Amino acid sequence: MSDAGAVASDPDAVAKPIAVVFDLDGTLVDTMHSMPLAYADTIRALGGPAVTPDDIVATWHIGPTPVVLAHFLGRPAEPSDLDCFRRKANAAASAARAFPGVVEMLDRLDEADCRLGIFTSATRHTADRVLAASGQVGYFPVVVCGDEARSPKPAPDGLVLACASLGVPVSESVYVGDADVDLRCAEAAGAHGIHAGWGGSLRVGSPHAVARTPGEVLELLTRLLGGRLGLAG
Repeated sequence: MSDAGAVASDPDAVAKPIAVVFDLDGTLVDTMHSMPLAYADTIRALGGPAVTPDDIVATWHIGPTPVVLAHFLGRPAEPSDLDCFRRKANAAASAARAFPGVVEMLDRLDEADCRLGIFTSATRHTADRVLAASGQVGYFPVVVCGDEARSPKPAPDGLVLACASLGVPVSESVYVGDADVDLRCAEAAGAHGIHAGWGGSLRVGSPHAVARTPGEVLELLTRLLGGRLGLAG
């Protein structure tokens, strides 16, 4: 849902809690080069083809790490293959940093009593390390990872699970992500979608609400949810 006035006319809206769920890579943390490179390096080390980070990103929607590795290797991913990836991903995760303005945005949302969560295609192993390295662990009581969702994005399963775990109906939730697959996931779930354009993914003419900076997320949430959060100013 991308209509900024979609819930503003709801007379009961003020009494309802609000959930804001985020994608991780490319939205909260600047890992959209280092993490795909970890995949590419792993595939080459395992005898697979030479692939670029862009090749990896283009396949992330097909499933979690074992599925992506199997796609490029042409065979099922073995435990030793996953160990190889984890070593390379750990190095990328340890260098993960939040985008400028993200922590301030999360502080404001926390002060406004929003229920915050994450739905990411990353595995639990990688997501935990990225969040720790970027100093964001304490903000998210609910984190749903790609190896825990029944189906990958753009299927809504992981987002629906995150909202249910936060105790908020999907219709009262917002999903913030940098990729088209994130916004399609929001649509499939019946959530409001915000395109996080600050990581370099900004597209002209997006049909969705677009935030060019993390600070603009606060303004868009106020519009999307009828001023219920008191975040403006």
